[in-house]
Amino acid sequence: MSGKLCFALALSLVLARAATAALPDQNAVIASQGGQNLTYLDIDEAVDRVPERDRVQFINSPRRVQSLVLNLLLQKQLAADAVKAGLDKAPEIEAASGAQKEKLLADAQMAHFREGLVVPDLSELAQEEYIAHKEKYVAPENVEVQQVFVSSASRSDDEAKALAGEVETQAKSGKVNFDALVAKYSDEPTKAQTLGIIKSADKRAVNPELVQALGELVVPGTLSPPVKTAGGYYVLKLLARTPKHQLGFDEARDRILASLKSEFLRKQVTDYVDGLRNKPLDADPDKISALRTRYGEAPAIPPPAAPAPAAQPAAKKPGKH
Repeated sequence: MSGKLCFALALSLVLARAATAALPDQNAVIASQGGQNLTYLDIDEAVDRVPERDRVQFINSPRRVQSLVLNLLLQKQLAADAVKAGLDKAPEIEAASGAQKEKLLADAQMAHFREGLVVPDLSELAQEEYIAHKEKYVAPENVEVQQVFVSSASRSDDEAKALAGEVETQAKSGKVNFDALVAKYSDEPTKAQTLGIIKSADKRAVNPELVQALGELVVPGTLSPPVKTAGGYYVLKLLARTPKHQLGFDEARDRILASLKSEFLRKQVTDYVDGLRNKPLDADPDKISALRTRYGEAPAIPPPAAPAPAAQPAAKKPGKH
């Protein structure tokens, strides 16, 4: 028997059979795929990376054994492809040995495969995608504001409110540039870099008072009255409000191409890996079942405790008649 059916049957026997003979030879082949052999030594090296207290339970799980065997066979096939590509000449790979070298080769092969992929011209496909799913390419509303934040951490609430009111008064007078008000009064730690400008403020605001204040600013240049929050007061100036609108193809083109490229690369990698995983698999049921006791006996599962006997009703005392 060979192939995945054999492997599945072998795994079903893991919990049903108990190996009583001495441990088999480390070089005995457990399973083969794509011209690569998996031995007990390979399993031993992988299990060694599992904490000792967990090894017996780990190897007693058919699901974990299946995943371990298939992943190790995949790693061996990738490593073999890496050698064919000459990737084993890299100094860090030449210096490694055993399982570590095999893993480095497999990782190098995956990177080599991705780097070697040539993305075709996706322009025509991008246009088809835009026409078929135009509703996906819509620019959401965007609100950009400039703010002065007056903290109440280092002053009383009344003092913070009065200072925020002074900022509003000066801003409305038109005699003082709002940038200067930010520089003089704002307690924002990043004001020197941002000048108090918040792009996409409607998406970043989480405080309900600020969300409401932003919604009331419609005309660019409009100021909000001081907005009280838990940390202090904000005075907001609307810089721009861009309504939600349909993007033209030229506006959406880069986004569509990036998505199509990502999907193309993902599929190529998936197809490559699946091609290796789907090669004929030959697994030895007896050798796989022997893994159950290779690292010790699994603790017996105690039988469920017998249910406590139902309490008997207390005898009824005779009453007076």
